[in-house]
Amino acid sequence: MSQPNFDNMTRHELLAYVRSHPDDAEAFHKYMDLLQTVPGRVAVTTPEELEAEMRKRINQQA
Repeated sequence: MSQPNFDNMTRHELLAYVRSHPDDAEAFHKYMDLLQTVPGRVAVTTPEELEAEMRKRINQQA
C-alpha cells in the first residue's frame, strides 16, 4: 500500500487521516508541524501563560 502525500492534504484532511490512522507516527508528526504554521497561534508554556492569553482574548471579544 502506498503512503498518502501529506503535503497535498488540507489541515482538516490530515487531521481526519490522523484520527483514522492513530498508529501512523509520520502523519501525526506532519500534522503537529502543520499546526505550528497556523496564523494567530500563540505558544504558552505554563498554565499561567495560558490563563493570561485566554483572559486577553475574552476581553478583546467583550
